[in-house]
Amino acid sequence: MGRIILTGDTHAQVDRILMIDDSEMTKEDIVIVLGDFGVIWGYNDKMEDETLKLLGEKNFTVAFLDGNHENFPLIKSKETVVKWNEGYIGMLPYGIIHLLRGEIYIINGKRIGVCGGANSIDLWHRTEGKSWWREEEITDIDIDNFGMNLSCSSYAKNNEIDIMLSHDAPASIIPLVKLYSGINDVGKVSKSQQQLEKILQMANIKKWYFGHWHISQKIDDKFECIYRAFREV
Repeated sequence: MGRIILTGDTHAQVDRILMIDDSEMTKEDIVIVLGDFGVIWGYNDKMEDETLKLLGEKNFTVAFLDGNHENFPLIKSKETVVKWNEGYIGMLPYGIIHLLRGEIYIINGKRIGVCGGANSIDLWHRTEGKSWWREEEITDIDIDNFGMNLSCSSYAKNNEIDIMLSHDAPASIIPLVKLYSGINDVGKVSKSQQQLEKILQMANIKKWYFGHWHISQKIDDKFECIYRAFREV
């Protein structure tokens, strides 16, 4: 695998990915959306298929981890779970990759952990099964899967993860994230944030990148939130 480039939520607006100059890139290079990919939604099947095709035609590989604004049943119906770089992925049409929760991949010799998912704060204007799905929330099964992969990987050493990728952030740093986001309810954390905190406690993580908050901001030496920016790691 070549370069690893991260970007934040796209919500089906993938122009910034399509505009990447890929003249000197190959399928060994990977661009990863940190959740709320949003292309596979079921709103317009033809348009969504055309968007996936355009992404698949880029010289690089496009991957995403799920966020909270995803049509989880539709994604599952379109993907085939296969082994990839020491972990499992959902392989979608045109070679688009869904990085699955709790998996650990070895890319460029780096141990990269993934846990998508988050709790929506805008449920008041969403309809279950049409614009919101319960699968958004990170479960104990997701965390158990990560713990198993952390301990069983042939690359395991001192529970080290070089790069952790998630949609939301762990509970202990949410006050700082909200401060940068201008949100006042600093004491409130979600179930998914609490689940990500378990990953933070069980693993020795060097760098952690996440989306969800619609800001591009380095939080501290370990954590960084990414939105429309690109970050090569």
